[in-house]
Amino acid sequence: MTSASQRVTDDRSRARRNLSWLFFISLGALLAFGGLKLTFLVQDRWGHDAFIRWGGLTGFTLGLFALFIADSEKFLGKIRFWVMTATLLAIHLALFGILLTHVPEWKLMWFMVMVLEYPVFLFFRAKSMPL
Repeated sequence: MTSASQRVTDDRSRARRNLSWLFFISLGALLAFGGLKLTFLVQDRWGHDAFIRWGGLTGFTLGLFALFIADSEKFLGKIRFWVMTATLLAIHLALFGILLTHVPEWKLMWFMVMVLEYPVFLFFRAKSMPL
């Protein structure tokens, strides 16, 4: 059986973790709202093609990395994980940025190719975060 002080420590830790999640979810919602406004600005200014390219990149990237981070719960407190994730994000955005600026036509569903990146992310996480 656990002692009363251990339960209090566990409750405080759980409360801090829940508050952190609430903060990040709120931040994500704020960024999503700002991104939505930016998306409409891009569509009005540069047209539907830019909206599909850059809005699609934003949405699919957000989904991919949200899934990766949610699946990496036990690594969230490690700096090495966040450095690796930031590096993967930078590489991902650089490659898709180059691709989207050089391909004459891009359909929204073509972003589904990002599902092939997920196993690569898991591979790098396993290599850089030994258990």
